Amino acid sequence: MAKGVVDVEGAVQQQIGVEIAIAGIYLEESGLPMAVPSEVSVGYLGQRLSKSPSVLFATWLGLTALIVLGSTNLFVASRRFGQRLIAGRIGTALHLTPSRVARAQSWIARWGPLAIVVSRYVPGLRWAMAVACGSLGVGYRTFWFSTTISAAIWAGLMLTLGVTVGDAVARTIVTHPWIGLLLPLPAATMLTIGLARLLVRRQAVASVPAS
Repeated sequence: MAKGVVDVEGAVQQQIGVEIAIAGIYLEESGLPMAVPSEVSVGYLGQRLSKSPSVLFATWLGLTALIVLGSTNLFVASRRFGQRLIAGRIGTALHLTPSRVARAQSWIARWGPLAIVVSRYVPGLRWAMAVACGSLGVGYRTFWFSTTISAAIWAGLMLTLGVTVGDAVARTIVTHPWIGLLLPLPAATMLTIGLARLLVRRQAVASVPAS
Protein backbone atom coordinates (compact mmCIF):
# COMPACT_ATOMS: atom_id res chain seq x y z
CA MET A 1 0.00 0.00 0.00
CA ALA A 2 2.73 2.44 0.97
CA LYS A 3 4.57 1.83 -2.30
CA GLY A 4 1.39 2.44 -4.26
CA VAL A 5 0.79 5.74 -2.49
CA VAL A 6 4.38 6.84 -3.07
CA ASP A 7 4.11 5.88 -6.76
CA VAL A 8 1.02 8.05 -7.10
CA GLU A 9 2.78 10.90 -5.30
CA GLY A 10 5.73 10.53 -7.66
CA ALA A 11 3.51 10.72 -10.72
CA VAL A 12 1.77 13.84 -9.42
CA GLN A 13 5.09 15.47 -8.56
CA GLN A 14 6.41 14.94 -12.05
CA GLN A 15 3.35 16.65 -13.51
CA ILE A 16 2.57 19.53 -11.16
CA GLY A 17 4.88 19.04 -8.18
CA VAL A 18 6.60 22.41 -8.53
CA GLU A 19 3.29 24.26 -8.78
CA ILE A 20 1.87 22.45 -5.76
CA ALA A 21 4.98 23.24 -3.70
CA ILE A 22 4.83 26.95 -4.58
CA ALA A 23 1.11 27.16 -3.77
CA GLY A 24 1.65 25.33 -0.47
CA ILE A 25 4.43 27.69 0.60
CA TYR A 26 2.30 30.74 -0.16
CA LEU A 27 -0.74 29.41 1.68
CA GLU A 28 1.26 28.35 4.74
CA GLU A 29 2.97 31.74 4.94
CA SER A 30 -0.50 33.30 4.75
CA GLY A 31 -1.46 31.36 7.87
CA LEU A 32 -3.05 28.16 6.54
CA PRO A 33 -1.59 24.89 7.90
CA MET A 34 -0.59 22.61 5.03
CA ALA A 35 -0.19 18.84 4.86
CA VAL A 36 3.46 19.25 3.83
CA PRO A 37 5.52 21.84 5.77
CA SER A 38 7.13 24.71 3.85
CA GLU A 39 10.59 23.45 4.79
CA VAL A 40 9.92 20.25 2.87
CA SER A 41 8.40 22.12 -0.09
CA VAL A 42 11.37 24.46 -0.43
CA GLY A 43 13.81 21.58 -0.13
CA TYR A 44 11.84 19.72 -2.80
CA LEU A 45 12.17 22.71 -5.14
CA GLY A 46 15.90 22.74 -4.52
CA GLN A 47 16.12 19.06 -5.41
CA ARG A 48 14.00 19.42 -8.55
CA LEU A 49 15.67 22.56 -9.87
CA SER A 50 19.29 21.94 -8.86
CA LYS A 51 20.44 21.12 -12.40
CA SER A 52 20.43 24.76 -13.47
CA PRO A 53 22.20 27.35 -11.26
CA SER A 54 20.40 30.23 -12.98
CA VAL A 55 17.00 28.63 -12.42
CA LEU A 56 17.93 27.88 -8.82
CA PHE A 57 18.94 31.51 -8.25
CA ALA A 58 15.68 32.74 -9.79
CA THR A 59 13.81 30.29 -7.57
CA TRP A 60 15.53 31.72 -4.49
CA LEU A 61 14.50 35.25 -5.45
CA GLY A 62 10.95 34.13 -6.23
CA LEU A 63 10.61 32.22 -2.97
CA THR A 64 11.81 35.22 -0.98
CA ALA A 65 9.16 37.39 -2.62
CA LEU A 66 6.52 34.68 -2.17
CA ILE A 67 7.24 34.33 1.55
CA VAL A 68 7.10 38.08 2.08
CA LEU A 69 3.81 38.26 0.18
CA GLY A 70 2.26 35.47 2.22
CA SER A 71 3.46 36.96 5.50
CA THR A 72 2.02 40.29 4.41
CA ASN A 73 -1.43 38.69 4.13
CA LEU A 74 -1.30 37.66 7.79
CA PHE A 75 0.16 41.03 8.79
CA VAL A 76 -2.65 42.93 7.06
CA ALA A 77 -5.33 40.63 8.51
CA SER A 78 -4.01 41.10 12.04
CA ARG A 79 -3.81 44.87 11.58
CA ARG A 80 -7.44 44.94 10.53
CA PHE A 81 -8.91 42.43 12.97
CA GLY A 82 -6.42 42.62 15.86
CA GLN A 83 -7.43 40.66 18.94
CA ARG A 84 -10.46 39.24 17.15
CA LEU A 85 -8.10 37.25 14.94
CA ILE A 86 -6.27 35.84 17.96
CA ALA A 87 -9.44 35.01 19.91
CA GLY A 88 -11.39 33.67 16.93
CA ARG A 89 -11.48 30.32 15.17
CA ILE A 90 -8.54 31.13 12.91
CA GLY A 91 -6.38 31.95 15.89
CA THR A 92 -7.32 28.63 17.49
CA ALA A 93 -6.45 26.67 14.36
CA LEU A 94 -3.09 28.45 14.08
CA HIS A 95 -2.24 28.03 17.77
CA LEU A 96 -2.16 31.81 18.11
CA THR A 97 -2.56 31.70 21.87
CA PRO A 98 -2.47 34.99 23.78
CA SER A 99 0.72 33.87 25.53
CA ARG A 100 2.48 33.12 22.25
CA VAL A 101 1.48 36.46 20.72
CA ALA A 102 2.48 38.21 23.96
CA ARG A 103 5.87 36.54 23.69
CA ALA A 104 6.27 37.87 20.16
CA GLN A 105 5.21 41.33 21.31
CA SER A 106 7.79 41.30 24.11
CA TRP A 107 10.47 40.30 21.60
CA ILE A 108 9.55 43.25 19.40
CA ALA A 109 9.66 45.62 22.35
CA ARG A 110 13.08 44.32 23.39
CA TRP A 111 14.90 43.71 20.09
CA GLY A 112 12.87 45.59 17.48
CA PRO A 113 13.29 44.48 13.84
CA LEU A 114 15.81 41.79 14.84
CA ALA A 115 12.98 39.92 16.58
CA ILE A 116 11.13 39.65 13.26
CA VAL A 117 14.22 38.23 11.57
CA VAL A 118 14.88 35.64 14.30
CA SER A 119 11.26 34.58 14.82
CA ARG A 120 11.20 32.50 11.63
CA TYR A 121 13.71 30.13 13.20
CA VAL A 122 11.82 29.68 16.48
CA PRO A 123 9.17 26.91 16.34
CA GLY A 124 5.64 28.26 16.70
CA LEU A 125 6.62 31.94 16.52
CA ARG A 126 6.52 32.66 12.79
CA TRP A 127 2.77 33.27 12.52
CA ALA A 128 2.59 34.83 15.98
CA MET A 129 5.22 37.41 15.02
CA ALA A 130 3.31 38.53 11.91
CA VAL A 131 0.15 38.86 14.00
CA ALA A 132 1.99 40.72 16.76
CA CYS A 133 3.49 43.17 14.27
CA GLY A 134 0.10 43.87 12.74
CA SER A 135 -1.76 44.24 16.02
CA LEU A 136 0.97 46.46 17.55
CA GLY A 137 1.00 48.81 14.59
CA VAL A 138 4.58 48.05 13.52
CA GLY A 139 5.28 49.96 10.30
CA TYR A 140 4.98 47.84 7.17
CA ARG A 141 8.35 49.07 5.89
CA THR A 142 10.01 47.67 9.01
CA PHE A 143 8.05 44.43 8.78
CA TRP A 144 8.75 44.07 5.06
CA PHE A 145 12.49 44.74 5.37
CA SER A 146 12.99 42.38 8.33
CA THR A 147 10.85 39.64 6.80
CA THR A 148 12.72 39.90 3.50
CA ILE A 149 16.07 39.40 5.21
CA SER A 150 14.76 36.48 7.24
CA ALA A 151 13.02 34.88 4.26
CA ALA A 152 16.08 35.22 2.01
CA ILE A 153 18.34 33.47 4.52
CA TRP A 154 15.77 30.79 5.32
CA ALA A 155 14.91 30.05 1.67
CA GLY A 156 18.61 29.86 0.82
CA LEU A 157 19.25 27.37 3.60
CA MET A 158 16.29 25.16 2.68
CA LEU A 159 17.18 25.22 -1.03
CA THR A 160 20.76 24.30 -0.19
CA LEU A 161 19.56 21.33 1.84
CA GLY A 162 17.38 20.27 -1.07
CA VAL A 163 20.33 20.46 -3.45
CA THR A 164 22.77 18.64 -1.18
CA VAL A 165 20.62 15.92 0.39
CA GLY A 166 17.46 15.93 -1.73
CA ASP A 167 18.53 13.08 -4.01
CA ALA A 168 19.56 10.94 -1.03
CA VAL A 169 16.18 11.55 0.63
CA ALA A 170 14.35 10.67 -2.59
CA ARG A 171 16.30 7.41 -2.90
CA THR A 172 15.54 6.58 0.73
CA ILE A 173 11.81 7.08 0.17
CA VAL A 174 11.92 4.87 -2.91
CA THR A 175 13.72 2.18 -0.91
CA HIS A 176 11.45 2.58 2.14
CA PRO A 177 8.08 3.84 0.82
CA TRP A 178 6.50 4.08 4.28
CA ILE A 179 8.75 7.08 5.04
CA GLY A 180 6.91 9.09 2.41
CA LEU A 181 3.69 8.59 4.35
CA LEU A 182 5.19 10.27 7.43
CA LEU A 183 5.90 13.65 5.81
CA PRO A 184 2.40 15.11 6.28
CA LEU A 185 2.13 13.95 9.91
CA PRO A 186 3.40 17.13 11.66
CA ALA A 187 0.96 19.42 9.85
CA ALA A 188 -1.86 16.88 10.09
CA THR A 189 -1.29 16.59 13.84
CA MET A 190 -1.29 20.37 14.27
CA LEU A 191 -4.49 20.70 12.22
CA THR A 192 -6.19 17.94 14.22
CA ILE A 193 -5.27 19.56 17.52
CA GLY A 194 -6.52 22.91 16.25
CA LEU A 195 -9.85 21.45 15.19
CA ALA A 196 -10.21 19.62 18.50
CA ARG A 197 -9.57 22.83 20.43
CA LEU A 198 -12.11 24.62 18.27
CA LEU A 199 -14.75 21.97 18.99
CA VAL A 200 -14.02 22.12 22.72
CA ARG A 201 -14.36 25.89 22.71
CA ARG A 202 -17.65 25.75 20.82
CA GLN A 203 -19.03 23.15 23.24
CA ALA A 204 -17.94 25.28 26.19
CA VAL A 205 -19.71 28.32 24.76
CA ALA A 206 -22.84 26.29 23.99
CA SER A 207 -22.91 24.91 27.55
CA VAL A 208 -22.98 28.39 29.13
CA PRO A 209 -26.62 29.25 29.94
CA ALA A 210 -27.95 32.41 28.35
CA SER A 211 -28.40 35.24 30.81
